[in-house]
Amino acid sequence: MKNFAWMIPGLALVSVIGCSDKGDDSGSPTGDGGGGDGGTGACEVEVDASFPVDGTPDAYYRTTIEFELSDPDPEGTPTVTVVDGAGATVAGTTTLNEDGDVVIFTPDAPLSAATNYTATLDWCGGTYPITFTTSSLGGPLTTDLVGKSYVIDLASADFVEPAGVADLLLGSLENSILLGVQATSPDLQMIGAISVDGGTDQDLCTETIPFPAADFSQSPYFEVGPEDTTISVAGYNIEILQLEVTGTFAADGSYFGGGTLSGELDARLLAPLVGELLGTKDPDEICGVVAGFGVSCETCSSDGQPYCLGVYVRDITANELSATIVPRSTAEIEADPTCAE
Repeated sequence: MKNFAWMIPGLALVSVIGCSDKGDDSGSPTGDGGGGDGGTGACEVEVDASFPVDGTPDAYYRTTIEFELSDPDPEGTPTVTVVDGAGATVAGTTTLNEDGDVVIFTPDAPLSAATNYTATLDWCGGTYPITFTTSSLGGPLTTDLVGKSYVIDLASADFVEPAGVADLLLGSLENSILLGVQATSPDLQMIGAISVDGGTDQDLCTETIPFPAADFSQSPYFEVGPEDTTISVAGYNIEILQLEVTGTFAADGSYFGGGTLSGELDARLLAPLVGELLGTKDPDEICGVVAGFGVSCETCSSDGQPYCLGVYVRDITANELSATIVPRSTAEIEADPTCAE
């Protein structure tokens, strides 16, 4: 069903939804347990997962490094040390998420491409090292991107939030999400489209979506926003608050990777689009529906009302297609006799 396929992109940039694939790290910490617990016994906080996963061979050069803990560290903020294969220390900042159970290391500058790294968490349980290698992304472009098109690899993306919804949406999606590059100077300009059911050919009977211009001054890296953005979906105007999209093209333009998408969706603004599907246009009831999937509406940054869903997707990749995406307007579709149905 075409409108439902466009509703799914509406829940994440109106074009990208991925599923969580964070994965548990099977490595073991080293050290004596750190004494945590105020010195009264062994630390009971464990490392449940890491990002990147230990041994990752193709980590994104602009990645953050994260360690997920079973509980906040009672001894305070853990530290993370990162070194490259030559032993040089990577400068960066270590922070915690709001719940205090995810330790996040953000490098001061992008990591080097195709380079080995070791990241070590130091917390009440001792030390916990992971190793990973960055991919080749980050090298200068050797091809012209204009006219190239891409299909989003939804299954490999990491849908961080809203958690628990991605699998439901992906299970109902029969169309692929397509992107086409129209210009690269002075900014990167892309359009979005959906495929025919079960394939990657463009559905020419569905409108294409013009994306906001992306800053391409750090080519091959691009960045859209953050800015409030209105996109037309299935005949409705949907506003995504503080939309930000990033990614990096491979040097030969054969794919882009390391993509992220973040923003805020207001249930009050989504109501016209999802009302028929959910059986209600009441934003309180819409929030009640998503709560059934373990997702809570939160305070909107725009006006402080409790109707917004934060969206954050990372590790988005897209592979090149052979065909060029054709811009299609509502008028063109209505005039096309093959689209009469």
